[in-house]
Amino acid sequence: MAVWPRRAVPVDRGETATRMRSFRSVTVPPVQPRTSRWLLTLLAAAFLADVLLSVYSGRIALGALPGAALMGLCALLGAQKPLQGALAGAAVLGMSTVFIGLTGTEPESISLNDILLTEVASGVALVVLVVWRTRPLIAAVSTAALVGSALLATFYRTGHWSSLSELRTLQLGLLILVGSIVIGVYLRGVSSRRTETELGTLIRRQWPLAAALALLFFIDLRLGGATNQIFALGGALIASVCAFFAPRAPVTMTLIATTGIALSPFAVYLSSSLLSARSGNEALVVTEVAAAMALIAYNIRWAARTPAIFSSAALALATFLALKIRTFLYGSSTDRGDQFGLILSVLLVVAVATGMYFRSRDRERTQSVRSAVTGAQQSERLALARELHDVVAHHVTGIVVQAQAAKLVSDRDPQIAVQALAKIETSGVEALKAMRFLVASMRGAKPAGTSEATEQATTNLAADLHAVVENFSGPPVQLTLDVPDAVPQEVGRSILRLAQESLTNVGKHALGATVVQVAVTRSTTDLHVRVADNGTGRRQDPVGGSGGYGLVGMRERVELLGGRFAAGPADPVGWQVDAWLPVEEEGPRDDPRTDR
Repeated sequence: MAVWPRRAVPVDRGETATRMRSFRSVTVPPVQPRTSRWLLTLLAAAFLADVLLSVYSGRIALGALPGAALMGLCALLGAQKPLQGALAGAAVLGMSTVFIGLTGTEPESISLNDILLTEVASGVALVVLVVWRTRPLIAAVSTAALVGSALLATFYRTGHWSSLSELRTLQLGLLILVGSIVIGVYLRGVSSRRTETELGTLIRRQWPLAAALALLFFIDLRLGGATNQIFALGGALIASVCAFFAPRAPVTMTLIATTGIALSPFAVYLSSSLLSARSGNEALVVTEVAAAMALIAYNIRWAARTPAIFSSAALALATFLALKIRTFLYGSSTDRGDQFGLILSVLLVVAVATGMYFRSRDRERTQSVRSAVTGAQQSERLALARELHDVVAHHVTGIVVQAQAAKLVSDRDPQIAVQALAKIETSGVEALKAMRFLVASMRGAKPAGTSEATEQATTNLAADLHAVVENFSGPPVQLTLDVPDAVPQEVGRSILRLAQESLTNVGKHALGATVVQVAVTRSTTDLHVRVADNGTGRRQDPVGGSGGYGLVGMRERVELLGGRFAAGPADPVGWQVDAWLPVEEEGPRDDPRTDR
């Protein structure tokens, strides 16, 4: 395995901080949300509401809970197998209705008549799933089965086959059905696209919030018994839509929601002269408060500090004033209005704290990404610098030495000059190959530091060292090897580089050297590499100058593997390089036949 760090992909340093604000189109296939996880969360919340309401109503209402739980399981099955889940859901809803009729159970629900909230949520999820993930004919049959079971349950559980309340329930049910089909059709279209649009990205990230606000809006709508309740929920509807689009423009959406919430009580007042008003204990609109909390959290998280403070304060004030005005219009007591005001204050603190937490987390994440990118870039630079110095400089140094030698002996022995030219050609070809490999690695074709020379260290270390010694154009080399048969690739590559760089330094600086000793020996825990020459000790200034990074690069290689490195004058003359690279050796294995 290569010890070089892989090439880092360039990343825009400001991308993380602005990712949720921009929602720019990307050209990658859209990633489907984790449907099962979010569906389980929503169904669990709906079932908890049903359980609390049934327990409060007494034993007579508990008989409807098993059917609701099975319906939720069918919806979870539909996340994996939509057709089977939809058909099973229709059957479970029918059997649950029969069971309720036989046992005299009186379901207590805040949804469609006596259909529990879990059953409604499961039915909506199944319709969305079959429209989204099955063929149109299968989706139509499955949806018809679910609708038929829901109609029978609506009329059979209540025992009334025609009344105004049932007509109102049918209208609301039709609205839910149309909305479910529209969502399924949209998801089907998004799944078939190769490019995710800006709106698709927004929906994929915001649909859990939209589902939660829709559930709360449905509860508010069912709890209101008066005919003008839709006017009281107008501000909540506007605020919910603004909360959904808040990641794109937090301040603007917050101001629009503030206007909608502030005007909703006046719509209730104008409609009260024509339609009956709601009761005072319903002055607090849960959907409105939840949407306002989401907007404040988004605002604090992404907007600039000053606009975020002013727009969030305006939204909180509008929500509080809308509550006070509705309390007055509905004839509620002052104490109850003050109690609601205290609840709003606590929720405001929670929303602000949530926004500040996510803002701080985004800042830390941005700093972490910047640090990671900077570290990766620095590691890449070091890897490329070592490779340039060890490979290319090695071959270029050989070219320079051979050229100098050919120049000196060309007049006396032209044949030696011809041989030197052949070696110069070989070294030039090798240097060109190394440069091409480095360029390819910088373009992403291979990891940085990968070259033909580095791959040689993965086969036979002794043969690689012999090849380096044979291609050395300086003084004669005495090679001593005592290496194990199997050497880790990282250690073998580093030993090869150490020997190659040390011999390059001998050719550059060892003036008057007549012999070079290269020894690689093993001990119990490590491999010892020694390269020593008998030069006069006076440093020769090489042609083209010296980069001065040879010893630094060798020390970095050794320390990366947890080894030790030393370099300095030898005794009595010359220069000596020593490196100890750890090698873990497997101890002798016990023969199982002797353990008796």
